[in-house]
Amino acid sequence: MNISFLKKIRVEILLFILIIIIINIISSNTLFAQVMQSNTYKMMSDSINAGGEDSSNSSNYMLGDTLGEIGTGDSNSNNYFLHAGFWQMQKSYIAITSPADLELSSIGGITGEASEGTLVWQVTTDNFAGYSMNIKSASTPALTSLEDSFDDYTPTGSDPDYNFSIASTTSAFGFSPEGIDTSTRFLDNGSICNSGSGETSSKCWDGLSTTSKTIFQRNTSNHEGGSTATVRFRAESGADHIQTSGAYSAPIIVTAITL
Repeated sequence: MNISFLKKIRVEILLFILIIIIINIISSNTLFAQVMQSNTYKMMSDSINAGGEDSSNSSNYMLGDTLGEIGTGDSNSNNYFLHAGFWQMQKSYIAITSPADLELSSIGGITGEASEGTLVWQVTTDNFAGYSMNIKSASTPALTSLEDSFDDYTPTGSDPDYNFSIASTTSAFGFSPEGIDTSTRFLDNGSICNSGSGETSSKCWDGLSTTSKTIFQRNTSNHEGGSTATVRFRAESGADHIQTSGAYSAPIIVTAITL
């Protein structure tokens, strides 16, 4: 009787020790599963699993799989929507608003005048690597009427011009981005663009083209509040330039993508 009792106690102790070991292993793996990063990389997401493939594909399909994960799939309520599982975590969300068309005020066709106005987008993403926003025109030049057009603004060098400046015998149409995520190329040091970290309103001007130009970029998520992206447009006719009267329009294409 006593021997049986001792055996039973020994089994329970071994089972208890085994449970402690399992708990320590799980705790240790959970610790290693945290997001890791350095100055040169960021581990966006990780998981504890027994195997899988980064990707398997053919001309007809592409498959990413893991083995051993539990609790995967979608779950939601009125307050949240959860995508659980390693591959689910690879999906990211991005949204951009669509502002109304911009109408610039009329300018003198003979006396030489200018008009400015802004369009505002709200960009929101939960992508840890952030997003970029590009702009281009549907035609060259961008701002045209049935009878005439404004030249696309051309900076004096490879960087945007700090001040909008044209010859008195010409007309031009350009843009300047403004916002917390303004691309480095459009930042300034108070007098020069693509230099420093300042973002001075109505400075650093460039011209549109049918080739996309990056105007906003960030390297982190901005979910849930999002980022306000403002683009200022300016049309100007020089004092010695005759601009044909008419209704001018410029179709602009703006695209926001995750990085």
